[in-house]
Amino acid sequence: MRNGRKGIIKRVKSFYNPPHLLLKQAVAIVLYAMLSGWNKKAFLLWMCQLKNLIHAGAGAKRISCFGLSPHVVWEMTGRCNLDCIHCHAFGGDASYDELTEEEGRALIDQIAALGIRSFVFTGGEPLLREDLFYLIAYAKSIGFSVFIATNGTLITKEVAKLLREYDVGVVIGLDGMNPEIHDALRGVKGAFDAVIEGIENCIAEKLYLHLNIVATKQNFNEIERVIDYGDRIGVYSYFIYNFVPFGRGEEIRDSALSEKEFKALLDLILVKQREARAILIPVAAPEYWTYVLQSRGIDRRLLINLFARFFGGCLAGNGMMYIKPNGAVWACPFLPANVGNVKADRIDMIWRALEKIEFSKEECNGCKYAKVCGGCKARIEDWGCPLRD
Repeated sequence: MRNGRKGIIKRVKSFYNPPHLLLKQAVAIVLYAMLSGWNKKAFLLWMCQLKNLIHAGAGAKRISCFGLSPHVVWEMTGRCNLDCIHCHAFGGDASYDELTEEEGRALIDQIAALGIRSFVFTGGEPLLREDLFYLIAYAKSIGFSVFIATNGTLITKEVAKLLREYDVGVVIGLDGMNPEIHDALRGVKGAFDAVIEGIENCIAEKLYLHLNIVATKQNFNEIERVIDYGDRIGVYSYFIYNFVPFGRGEEIRDSALSEKEFKALLDLILVKQREARAILIPVAAPEYWTYVLQSRGIDRRLLINLFARFFGGCLAGNGMMYIKPNGAVWACPFLPANVGNVKADRIDMIWRALEKIEFSKEECNGCKYAKVCGGCKARIEDWGCPLRD
């Protein structure tokens, strides 16, 4: 395996620059802990893991649906060793026009110039790209906080050691503690045993570990079990995905949560957050932030707008750049609002175009919680807002 180039000038700002951003991050997480009723001991245990806290919060301006704002995700390949029935990316085979290694390095340079500090490599399965660790080394060399989003089945002891060497945060999908349920959703028998082995290898190397859970009708009762498992092994953060029928997932549209089940999901996240030793972030469920405020009886628009400085709701057009294998840029992985291609267009112009996209979710007009929620732009055609008065 090759090493990154030597003598590269670090271009991404350090986590402590500027100091007022650190203060804002601290206020945001303390406010979230207070609003959610996060158990004080569990919260302090989480906060005291400073290395992970710095890794997770690099450059964060707000906590939002899909995590921190801003951040970039590069779907670096369509190739995958699993066949997940809910996959938004049709993972399976590599496409002919995927960004090359050199184009990937140029992309990393351009993202650095935007002032963004968090970079996620995903797929497909990123560990199937032979140049992954070279590109990780390059991103780290210019100061990025780096994560890989993986199905976890290919994380051998040797791979885990490499991830530790490069200080990479690991995001792994786990859809249930019942092997049959997880394997059914992941489309390959034995996927559960393989991902648990991968997770154990990460734990052995003391890696930053994050779990993704896709909430469908099939595995709803498994979500709490996955969170409890993560608490036992020391997971630092979770994404709880509200399943969006997109990509291959369109074929299982009936697996999407009903309005009643969605409300139950919001309640489950809030209940588990109160006791968990990790932070739980919703994905494709920005209504969660409204739900948290409503649970505290906060309904004054002035106060809500104050909280909007720290909690941002939907990230589409509001702090997220999702880059497809061929370089096309989307507003989020479930929203193919193509605003340019990194092979042909300047990244700063693409970023500005993303910020100018106007999404129409009519029922959000006039809602006093719009700035902390805004509705999921990828779910415009589904049932209405379950939290609307």
